[in-house]
Amino acid sequence: MTTRGRPKGFCPDRALENAMQLFWHRGYETASLQDLQAATGLSRSSLYQTYPSKQAWFVAAFSRYVAQRRALLLEQLDASASPLAFIRERLLSVLEDDGPGGVPRGCMLVNVANEFSLSQPALVPVLQQATAGICQVFEEALARAVACGELRNGQDLAARAGYLQCVMSGLRTQVKSAVPADSIRATVAVVMTSLDCQ
Repeated sequence: MTTRGRPKGFCPDRALENAMQLFWHRGYETASLQDLQAATGLSRSSLYQTYPSKQAWFVAAFSRYVAQRRALLLEQLDASASPLAFIRERLLSVLEDDGPGGVPRGCMLVNVANEFSLSQPALVPVLQQATAGICQVFEEALARAVACGELRNGQDLAARAGYLQCVMSGLRTQVKSAVPADSIRATVAVVMTSLDCQ
């Protein structure tokens, strides 16, 4: 049954996807309520029938992004013949970031962390959970690398996974700062060399 006030053909999943794309491109503060209405095709009242506030829309959209991102990473890890190659490719994937007008839009997780920091306490657990989810993928890749003999040192995998997450966040920031691709590749090479020494 369609909720009164919502347009015919309303698709919550599509509306949330469009909201995610809006927040990813514009950020939370810059995206206005009018922007959200335009992106979702909903009226003001219909927006609040779906989620009770702009922040609730943002949290739902961000959670969608993180779930999609984590699922994609796990799919890529499963498809990779080499766990270390998966890690290298994911780090180098920052060079493929090409947003509207050729301006890198970065990772939504990194963008959100930079925008909010600790200024929105309600979002801190969401950010922590999102970061932990990505770290878990890296930890799984490292564990597989140890299991297949690509890494000799099987200690402190969680710490090394956190290190990789930090590196990837930093690389995305460097790409947005127009650091040359060769410099990014050189950094990734150093990171890969360091993994077995951690």
